Amino acid sequence: MSTPSASDPRQPDFWRRRTGLIMPLLLLVIGIVLAVGTVTMEVPDNVASPGPRLFPTVIAIGCFVFAVLLAVDVWRRPEPARVATRETAAGAPAPAPAPAAADGAPDEATATAAPEPLRIRSNRPAVLGLVGTVVAFIVLLLPLGWILAGAGLFWGVARTLGSRRTVFDIFLAVAISSGIQLAFSAGLGLNLPPGILEGVF
Repeated sequence: MSTPSASDPRQPDFWRRRTGLIMPLLLLVIGIVLAVGTVTMEVPDNVASPGPRLFPTVIAIGCFVFAVLLAVDVWRRPEPARVATRETAAGAPAPAPAPAAADGAPDEATATAAPEPLRIRSNRPAVLGLVGTVVAFIVLLLPLGWILAGAGLFWGVARTLGSRRTVFDIFLAVAISSGIQLAFSAGLGLNLPPGILEGVF
């Protein structure tokens, strides 16, 4: 009777240790949506090259490539079986060193027993913050316009990921959204939603 290996999908913890496959799946869905939208996009005949299809095509290809690379990495290197406790994740004291034998060398039984790796708990507040930031950006894009909504998106992501330099992050977010607005309008001849700033930019 053969014993199923740890890489056997029939194992109870096989998929539990590969929850990271959710991210490549999301990238794959985003790439498919971008690809379909790019193919079905109606481009006027008088649009200069490279046209509005360049950016979404590059992003879609990047989504496909990173989805494959991430999926292979998660499949080959699954998460550890044990989940770290909150005390361990917060930084518990390190275990005491291995006891030494009479001659000063570490005890053989203890030295050969490597500590089992632990799976870090997911940061649910950060995930919920990112999702909320993206939803707010989608809702506010048309009323506020790209510059303000995009700046809010970049600031919200930075804040959720742990940045606390409020004033610096606001200036950086406005600079990034304004630079993207300029790249689309001057480089591609496309206008992003102006929102309440219509007539100003």
